[in-house]
Amino acid sequence: MRHLTNTSIILLVFTFPATAQNRKLPEPNVSAETLSLYVPGEFKGVQYRLMKPIDFDPGKTYPLILSLHGGSGRGTQNIKNLLIWNEYLADEDVRRKHPAFVLAPQSNGRWLDNTSEVKIYPEPGSITIDDLPEGMRKFGPQIIERIEEASRAPEPVYGVLDEVLELIDTRLSKQYKIDANRVYVLGHSMGGMGTFTAIYQHPDRFAAAIPSAGFFPPWLDAKRIGDVPLWIFHGKPDKVVDYMGSRYVFDQLKKLSGNAKLTTLPGVG
Repeated sequence: MRHLTNTSIILLVFTFPATAQNRKLPEPNVSAETLSLYVPGEFKGVQYRLMKPIDFDPGKTYPLILSLHGGSGRGTQNIKNLLIWNEYLADEDVRRKHPAFVLAPQSNGRWLDNTSEVKIYPEPGSITIDDLPEGMRKFGPQIIERIEEASRAPEPVYGVLDEVLELIDTRLSKQYKIDANRVYVLGHSMGGMGTFTAIYQHPDRFAAAIPSAGFFPPWLDAKRIGDVPLWIFHGKPDKVVDYMGSRYVFDQLKKLSGNAKLTTLPGVG
């Protein structure tokens, strides 16, 4: 074994801390002022940021908006989970007109409640491209791969919605007067898919939802979310999450006389 000299020990002691210090935190997607309004916290290993209502009054009850980031927000450093809509929600005029808590958790995987008996993904091999609606078949291989991927992945990769909902029901509801009848969920891309997932697994707990650039799996029954007020957004030329991921469920809900609205953005990819 090579013996360490005093000089080697000194170099080791000073080199390792310096390396750790040189690791830069990711650049936030929002201004420093907005970042400071969303106070960081942790619950059962899940990082989150919470913005209180402006001029918070502990004697009042408030609604809560659950904000689900997309794939670019994944991580563990509790910074990238704030996106451009969190900047809008932090606008002073908006906060005065609509005082609410805004909860922005961070997931290192996708959004799913692993404790729910309602499953989102079917058994591998049970869905083929021919089983998909015709308009979805062009991105059928990605859908099939997503099903296979979900079956291979360890639970933590696809979780954290269960911890997030528990956070709302326990810590936040005890600490603040959260109105259980006014909890809303919104998200973009992976967060749009997570928004559909949240209301499908828990259709009775959300007052309304706004999925943007999301995907509602066609093997799920749209009737289950028919009573949830929905405002769906999707860019027509989206090359990451196909527009049919939103259009198909909207058409299904329309047939069911569901409470849904779709805003199509013609030139937004």
